[in-house]
Amino acid sequence: MTKQTLNILIGDDEFKDFLTERIFKQNYVRQLQDQTPGYELNWRYETDSQSVIREAITGTYEIVVTDLDYSGGGRGKEGYEVIDMISRMNPRPLLILCTSCDNDKEIEERTGGKIDFRAGGARKGHKFSDLVEILSKHLNKTK
Repeated sequence: MTKQTLNILIGDDEFKDFLTERIFKQNYVRQLQDQTPGYELNWRYETDSQSVIREAITGTYEIVVTDLDYSGGGRGKEGYEVIDMISRMNPRPLLILCTSCDNDKEIEERTGGKIDFRAGGARKGHKFSDLVEILSKHLNKTK
């Protein structure tokens, strides 16, 4: 069986912590790969919004995942700039906001249809668990 290769760019300042990146790879990436056997998933991790934008523009990614807060502490809004830039790309990758922020009203007002999916938030579990669920459903539906 030939697997379809997908390049995924994920931006989150949590990956500055080597342990978080290792846990993400061991738990969440492995789980997603198990749930999507028809795909070979190639991941790239960036820890600041400008690097995500630069990499998205110069690379070839079918999926871009961005956090909302890249400065830590839950107050940053740098992810909105990422969303604005990525949403104007042509061709446009699948765009997912993966955040712990639970301000649904602000997110809806600021993203206004620019994102394809939202992972995390107050109504859901851990944002990375939710991301795996969203990607698994989406990839299995499109295959």
